[in-house]
Amino acid sequence: MHLTLAVGIRYTLSMNSSSFRGIIFIVISAAAFSTAGVLIKLVPWNPVALNGARSLFAIVPMYWYLRHTGRRLHVNMSIAIGAAVYAAMLVSFVAANKLTTAANAIVLQFTEPIWVIFLGALVFRNKPRASALVTALVMLVGITLFFLDGIDTAGAWGNALAIVSGVTYAGVFLIKKMDGSDYECSAILGFLVCFAIGLPLYPSQPALELSGWVAVVALGVVQLGLGALFLSLALDHISPVTASLTSTIEPILNPVFVAVFVGETIGPLSLVGAAIVVCAATAYNVYAAKVRPSSRA
Repeated sequence: MHLTLAVGIRYTLSMNSSSFRGIIFIVISAAAFSTAGVLIKLVPWNPVALNGARSLFAIVPMYWYLRHTGRRLHVNMSIAIGAAVYAAMLVSFVAANKLTTAANAIVLQFTEPIWVIFLGALVFRNKPRASALVTALVMLVGITLFFLDGIDTAGAWGNALAIVSGVTYAGVFLIKKMDGSDYECSAILGFLVCFAIGLPLYPSQPALELSGWVAVVALGVVQLGLGALFLSLALDHISPVTASLTSTIEPILNPVFVAVFVGETIGPLSLVGAAIVVCAATAYNVYAAKVRPSSRA
């Protein structure tokens, strides 16, 4: 594994500067998203209410960047579709976690690279490389091994919602390919929808101590807001397929952070799964750095 990482670093440095920035941005995005496991444990709220509250704070970095780049919040059909996709992804994943095991929800959501490849080909006529398809399948095996102990065949509705979350998460990676799209506007409007969905639940949630409120703000500003912002920045430099494949380190980092900061253990089978995901992501980016750029993902 160390040899693979070393080779990956060597070839990543040989990428053009734009691609290199894109890979760095998507790794930062995945790291930000993966802080959820630690922070959520500090907030004893209903998941739908927590998702809505964090979404409100997630608007802060997105709106700052929107204004920093000289744009204003506006709506058109493409932006509205993007907002609907964003909100559907967040709400379906939260609902899936209520109706099935967390392992099922994570594994099924991270079928997302396969859906990025499929939707990219179906909607935008992007022909994927065979290497992307193989990498997506290998990564899915690795993620499944990582969460194997928690996977359950029960919870059919939760499993279905987790698949919806995976499809809509793929849609998030493809927002910028729509004519007239604005990723930040779509994200902000999607966050507002999530906040509105949580409104009926807020009064019934238990009062939070200072640490709880700090966690809510961090979940919004850092975990969701900066995670989404760096994903947007990454998509300015690399293809949706490359971004989605690299982002699959997120479900591995999430429980790793929990293990480090909370003390939960990670079994040997999970470590094998993590190694598969990291090595597959590294190998794909090594290969992508070597092949001639084309219109394919």
